[in-house]
Amino acid sequence: MTRVATLSIGESQYDDRFWQILEATGLEREEFEGLDYFSYVPFFVIAGATVAPRIRVHGDHTHFEGVTIDVPDGEIEFFYEALPHLLAQITEAEPGEHQA
Repeated sequence: MTRVATLSIGESQYDDRFWQILEATGLEREEFEGLDYFSYVPFFVIAGATVAPRIRVHGDHTHFEGVTIDVPDGEIEFFYEALPHLLAQITEAEPGEHQA
């Protein structure tokens, strides 16, 4: 598996290619509990990613910290080809075209 992102409150990390695709969309970055691009996770899954929650346990309770986004190694090119087209449907723009 290739980790393309870790979405964490205030500390998200991205693979460079994944970041470039997200930035090119012009989509709202922080809209859910300080997690970058969190509401677009279903589109990452449709493109071929696996998403796993990051949960912290404190005694008898837990809290959500974020998610990791991984893509099977043999499918990484498919993911990077499919994702811009899926995200373009949200913005109604062509892949790589930024809406003002």
